[in-house]
Amino acid sequence: MEAVRALDYKAQHKVCEAFYKLSKDFDWSDRLIFQRFEESFSMIDAENLEVHFVELHWAVNDMDNFLYETDVYSPEVFYKVVREYYH
Repeated sequence: MEAVRALDYKAQHKVCEAFYKLSKDFDWSDRLIFQRFEESFSMIDAENLEVHFVELHWAVNDMDNFLYETDVYSPEVFYKVVREYYH
């Protein structure tokens, strides 16, 4: 996640967006930590990332916490996120 945090705001938003799209393929909506990610991500205005950098920071943190808690750092999930990010 340090690599994601090192990206600029636009790239961080794209990673969060890819993760959010990917999450629709899984049934994570009942997980409290994922609900936190959804809430923080939904508050971000993609056209005004400079203004919403705090919410973006929260979304990246919530995504990190969810991935850590869920242990989905498997190569398969990683490549799905990367593939979504580049489409």
